[in-house]
Amino acid sequence: MFYYSIILLLSLCAIQDLYERKVSNYLIVTMLFLAITYCLLMDGVGFYETFSSILLVSLITFPGFVKNVFGASDVKILLIMALILSFTQMLDVLLYSFVCFAVYWWLFARSQKEAPFVPSLLVGVVVSLWIL
Repeated sequence: MFYYSIILLLSLCAIQDLYERKVSNYLIVTMLFLAITYCLLMDGVGFYETFSSILLVSLITFPGFVKNVFGASDVKILLIMALILSFTQMLDVLLYSFVCFAVYWWLFARSQKEAPFVPSLLVGVVVSLWIL
């Protein structure tokens, strides 16, 4: 049930990112609240798994954020997902998201300077959770 609400919020973020190229902080804070609630109330993922997931996401996204490759909402959403997913699940999400974004960029957005990443992140999360 929890993952359905995260996917619903991530879908809203993806739609907003597609149309406005920005994601509302209200949606991101709502996702953060759900993730923290999940971590506190459910058994969830262990501390070391969560720490390694956050470290992985930080090492991949912060250099991209500094060089304006990633947007702030992309980094925030990935860090929230790292709170609730294990290290291997996070690797799967990153792999599927980057592959989906590469295909999207190659097919539709080659001529543009930037493209939305949150829809690709939604595809990565859904595929990763579906494979579980």
